[in-house]
Amino acid sequence: MNLSEGDAPDVMQLLRQKGIGIEVGLASVADAERYIGLDDHERVFRVLIELDDEPDFQRACDIADGIINVLRDSRVKRPILLHGFDETVWPVVRMARERRYSTRIGLEDGKHLPDGTIANDNAALVTAAVAIFRDHSI
Repeated sequence: MNLSEGDAPDVMQLLRQKGIGIEVGLASVADAERYIGLDDHERVFRVLIELDDEPDFQRACDIADGIINVLRDSRVKRPILLHGFDETVWPVVRMARERRYSTRIGLEDGKHLPDGTIANDNAALVTAAVAIFRDHSI
């Protein structure tokens, strides 16, 4: 659920009433500020930081850091998942590993492996991501 939509609090309440868990998606510092302003903001199972719209990795890092700072300053204690897209997929996977956050990967995020070749399937992408998380030299 993206909190840039004005009716997100109502949808979140409806989901809770139905017993459906919520993963909140934040793409900007403004999204994070709206999220922490909600009365029940801690009633989500995870915070997804979506860096889908930012092709520049440094800018994506700045956005992620801004969101993380808002969450930390507000003492949000939910697990964080970092997620990139196309050019930022692999740098964000590495950033997630370095910061000990979760991440996700699949063909909907990007079709290239870290070496630039096109992945045959999701399994190839996941295998590459697992290799990054297991790399002890990082």
